[in-house]
Amino acid sequence: MKKTLLALTVPALLVAGSASAGISLYDQDGTQVTMSGAAEVQYRLKAEQNINKEDADLRIDDGDLALRIQHQVNADLYALGVMELKIGEDKEVAGVEAGEGAVTNDGLYVGLGGSFGEITFGRQTAIIDDAGVGVDIELKDTAGVSYDDVSMDQYIKYRFNGEKFWAGIGYNIAQETNGKKGEELLEIAAGVPFGDFEVRGYYGDFKNEQLGATGTEQKAWDLEFVYAAGPIYVGALYGQSDRGDNADVKTWELAGSYTLGKNTFGLGYAQNSDDATGALSKEATNFYGNVAHQLTANTRAYVEVGYEDIAKYDDKDFGYVVGMEVKF
Repeated sequence: MKKTLLALTVPALLVAGSASAGISLYDQDGTQVTMSGAAEVQYRLKAEQNINKEDADLRIDDGDLALRIQHQVNADLYALGVMELKIGEDKEVAGVEAGEGAVTNDGLYVGLGGSFGEITFGRQTAIIDDAGVGVDIELKDTAGVSYDDVSMDQYIKYRFNGEKFWAGIGYNIAQETNGKKGEELLEIAAGVPFGDFEVRGYYGDFKNEQLGATGTEQKAWDLEFVYAAGPIYVGALYGQSDRGDNADVKTWELAGSYTLGKNTFGLGYAQNSDDATGALSKEATNFYGNVAHQLTANTRAYVEVGYEDIAKYDDKDFGYVVGMEVKF
């Protein structure tokens, strides 16, 4: 992966491309072409920025554009291809100057699907991307389930969504350089709904011999319980991460939200505990609350306030974010 699992606590649920349903560009003779996109900008001050005496910043959180092509082969088989672009978010690219943003490809994969499920190959989002039960928007970075980059280049993913359960497995093929294997990741996820309740479990095993002097390895698992009925959502999580440096991480997370008309009110708590010290420690506690207002079906504005106690900084402080997201 572009990041190591040292920053992770658990693997995650299944995703496939853009979070928006998109618009239909073409639908005829068994061929469907859809496009989706999102633009999101925030004014943000994280707890870490506050601790380090940094200023709030106006930042581009999302600039996404995705194209999905699907051809019906027969009554129970379709072929698909997906291309996803990240637009304007990344400035850490050669040739990108101040006031500009790079256009990069963070998803390019093909696959087959049908009643048996869907299997895809190529550059795509790993299963770990959607783990957790939180209702946080931006400010739960250190405590709880948090990921920085989950884009995989050598990734094979299978997913099945049935009436009584869902399940998935993903594997990133390790590439060997100078006798050392790169990122190798095996992930398994499954969930079973019981009316308005759902129980989900996840497991991940990551290795990278090229990272650092001796490489790194991590195994992680979590168990999640979710209740969602009408305007009410409640989630609880417990997970453990066995890190190669023996700084094992335990994570607890509780979250809930209530939707009233076009407004959704959310509260959450997340905590990591470990036996590491200094910069290696992932120990942290986070409280957050937010309000999101749905201006239209595909437009929302939000405010979030968070409080975080971060062991590696030996300090605690508040953060806040005000943002707006527009998608199609």
